Amino acid sequence: MTWVGLVLLLVGAYLAYRLVGAVLKVLMFVLALVGAYWFLAPHLGWPSVSDLFYVLGPDFGGRRIEEVIAPSNLASEAAGRVTDQVVDGVIDRILPPSPEPPPEPWPEPVPGVEPLPEPASAVPSEGSPQVDGETPVP
Repeated sequence: MTWVGLVLLLVGAYLAYRLVGAVLKVLMFVLALVGAYWFLAPHLGWPSVSDLFYVLGPDFGGRRIEEVIAPSNLASEAAGRVTDQVVDGVIDRILPPSPEPPPEPWPEPVPGVEPLPEPASAVPSEGSPQVDGETPVP
């Protein structure tokens, strides 16, 4: 990458930073206007924000915004859309997997007890080849 590319990258990052700042300032100004209107409209006899949203906003099938965003209505609308596949594995993604319990140690041999002899099939005969450098058993 040449120095021109680096300069263009820095200028682009600076302009993006300034653009995001300007957008956030405009959003905060709009939020302040809506908040002021929310509090002043009832005192001045103007229509409420809900009335304006009902008239000028999107169509919710003749329902007001308060009816649409009521928790009971949201739950009933979501119940028709949620299926079993949505909740499968959600807990596994939220919670970390639990660690495996440490294995139990082997029991210690009882002192004074002789171990069992090896079975006859495990003992190689004299004619069998040696395995892994073992010496043949006479």
